[in-house]
Amino acid sequence: MFHVNPVFAGIEHIQDAMGVCMTLIEGEREAFLIDAGYGTEDVRDFIHTRTDRPVRVILTHGHHDHVLGARWFPEAWMDPADRDEFALRTAAAQRERVAAQAREKHLEIPPDYLTAPIPLPLALPWSGSLDGIPVSETDPGGRKVVLLRVPGHTRGSVMVYLPDDHLLLTGDDWNPCTWLWFPCSIAVQQWKRNMLSAIRAIGQHYGPIEHVLCSHQPMLRTGEELEEYLQEITEEKLSAAPDAEMGSGIHTARLTLSGNGQELVFDRDKFLQAN
Repeated sequence: MFHVNPVFAGIEHIQDAMGVCMTLIEGEREAFLIDAGYGTEDVRDFIHTRTDRPVRVILTHGHHDHVLGARWFPEAWMDPADRDEFALRTAAAQRERVAAQAREKHLEIPPDYLTAPIPLPLALPWSGSLDGIPVSETDPGGRKVVLLRVPGHTRGSVMVYLPDDHLLLTGDDWNPCTWLWFPCSIAVQQWKRNMLSAIRAIGQHYGPIEHVLCSHQPMLRTGEELEEYLQEITEEKLSAAPDAEMGSGIHTARLTLSGNGQELVFDRDKFLQAN
């Protein structure tokens, strides 16, 4: 079952039965679906109950909870830097783990969930640069959509900005608990620099970020909350962050921030190596 959270006219933040969110952006000619969820339900069929426009799927990164739903569509688009991650996270072992999690939630999964082919995403066409950040501008009809490549959670992470709505979609580059501890994640210091650079470039070229949607939270956040979160992350606090056991064999640390108990889990070794 999908849960729809209307955001603005033509924009819906949609949570799938497994709890991850995707965002539908409707233009006059076509619609964009930002991420596709776990794919335990027919995403395409549901999306076509929300819009009669042709749908283009854009994946913010290559992790299973965002890309497995692409199986329901003929094609999707993603930054090529995440192709290896996509291959790993759509393989049989990962699908079996998701299927087990779905059964624990008493959710039915399609009979072909473990075997359905998922096309390799097409490469996002970065057509320009904002202060060194690869960007691509597109217009589904009456609404500008700006894609930005912002490495962090993964090396090919993408964020989306809608200037007319002053709305930023962060993918997994910012969440209530931001994870920067995967092998595909970059060092926390560089992620912070990338995020601040993206925010600054957006503000200078398109206007202020007033609203933010995260992939793992249904509610709308504010641009001020995002900036406060980033500013609170200091070298001193990162150095003092206690270890956190994530069951991965990676030396991880957890920083709890003051704003609504938000957290950041990062790879301590990458942090130390980057200093």
